[in-house]
Amino acid sequence: MAFILWIVFGTTAFAGCLGALWPVCRLEVSCEGRPHAFLSFRVFSGDRFSIRFLHSYDKAFFQENYEVGSNTEIILRDMFFKSHLNGGGFAYSNFHLRADGVGELRDIHEKRAKVQFMMGSKDLANHQLILKDRIFCLSDRIEPFEIVEIKLKKRMVLWDLFEKVTSLL
Repeated sequence: MAFILWIVFGTTAFAGCLGALWPVCRLEVSCEGRPHAFLSFRVFSGDRFSIRFLHSYDKAFFQENYEVGSNTEIILRDMFFKSHLNGGGFAYSNFHLRADGVGELRDIHEKRAKVQFMMGSKDLANHQLILKDRIFCLSDRIEPFEIVEIKLKKRMVLWDLFEKVTSLL
């Protein structure tokens, strides 16, 4: 009986160690030139997130929708926006104007290593990250004119635990 308990204990300990060393994918929001991410979330292939802001010209919302791809690639899926276009319009085959006046650029499916943009001020742009039905106001933590980078990184579970413990000290 003791032998079986040792096998169960050893197998459990081995699985726990392996799990702690197993890499997981994290979506990290940081600023160019800063060493640490402002936000970091565990994500899986197929998870979706969006960047939403007020466009500087139209003073109306603009939303870019992304998907977590395999490995560490980000896929720009589509965009939604309210635009008055000032008579300009779009000449893209995948542009559609909804009845409510919202424009859609569909089926983009552009692979990217990162999402990068310049942070606008909260009163004029109010950049937000939308992930898993949660909204994070980026302009609460990032100054205007800073270059924001959103990347996927593979990290070990053990490293995440280490960072959490050391951040409490």
